[in-house]
Amino acid sequence: MSETTLQNVSNYRETSGLIKESLVGLTNAQLEWKPAADKWSVKEVVAHLVDSSLVHSIRIRKIVAETSPEITLYHQDAWVSSSHANQSALQDILHAFDAALAYNALFYERLTPEQWDKKGLNNGKEISVSDLFQGFIRHVNIHIAQIIRTIQEIPADI
Repeated sequence: MSETTLQNVSNYRETSGLIKESLVGLTNAQLEWKPAADKWSVKEVVAHLVDSSLVHSIRIRKIVAETSPEITLYHQDAWVSSSHANQSALQDILHAFDAALAYNALFYERLTPEQWDKKGLNNGKEISVSDLFQGFIRHVNIHIAQIIRTIQEIPADI
């Protein structure tokens, strides 16, 4: 495995720490506060990242194992609302994220260069395992920014 691949997988693994850093010092009430009825709480954002990790896991394995597979799509808002994440302990949600992340990292570390380049179809467009990998890291960072924005909006009395 190349040094670049090792570094990239290390960056992938570090997304968990970045999420946890953004949550330091928050109370359960703050974790569950929603900026609006149709917006996600911080806990729901983290639960969405678990959902995203699980779907990501299926996507990368389908591409590596199958010929020109269609990428699995999902309705993220429906998944978040049906998960009732605010009724879960944050630690449980984070453990689920860490487990999926660790398992996917092991998968990535075993890929050959040819497997990194394999492609599947996402709404008719080709996307590679490498594209999905980089996209996942970006996706986590987008949601960390969302978490930070939500924290900044939490009223002082919560």
